[in-house]
Amino acid sequence: MSTLTADTKWTRRDIGQGVYGLRDLRAFVAFEGEPKEGELVPSWLASALNPVPHDRWQPDYSFSDLVSLFVVRELRRKGHPLRDIRTAEAHFRAKWRTDRPFASDDIWSDGHVISDKEELVPGQIEAAQRPGQQVMLEVVRDRLTNVRYHEGWAAYWIPMENVLVDPRVQFGEPVVSGTRVTTEVLADAVRHFGIDKASRRLDVGLSAAESALVFEDKLASVRV
Repeated sequence: MSTLTADTKWTRRDIGQGVYGLRDLRAFVAFEGEPKEGELVPSWLASALNPVPHDRWQPDYSFSDLVSLFVVRELRRKGHPLRDIRTAEAHFRAKWRTDRPFASDDIWSDGHVISDKEELVPGQIEAAQRPGQQVMLEVVRDRLTNVRYHEGWAAYWIPMENVLVDPRVQFGEPVVSGTRVTTEVLADAVRHFGIDKASRRLDVGLSAAESALVFEDKLASVRV
């Protein structure tokens, strides 16, 4: 039974919710990781993250779902079992009253426990899945070097230079940084018209056009 209440922070209802399909999530997770990690996304959604409303026939995954999957990827790399990750997420859902607590910048892990940074003793933190246990921890957020946070919550992702994924811009589709031009549109234009003409028509720099093409080519290579 859900522990969430009427005053829960519903991050999946933020602007940008409803833009990603499962195929997108798989590709984005694999983009900075390994193809096999992208293939594990359906399992992680079902077994590591607590369930949220989802229509299997619609691309209704959100940016907070994506960042949560990034955190799961890092926790799995540290050796955490899926059941412990799910238990920790449930703990933070209730504690912070948010549907996707892993979008917070307060998630820590040392490879043995998962916690937030609420210190009980200087340098020590309570483990979410083992209440009362105190251990030295490393912040998971610091491993997500391309995710940027604002006021404690994930705000946008920079998968590579000149490329931005921000739920406030073009509903979270990858765009050229500083513009509303999607990398998909720009890359298609480069393929059809050449980089010089495409850059002029869409009013972006040559380096940005090159980045968009590289990004889209790599994204296509990891899509499953």
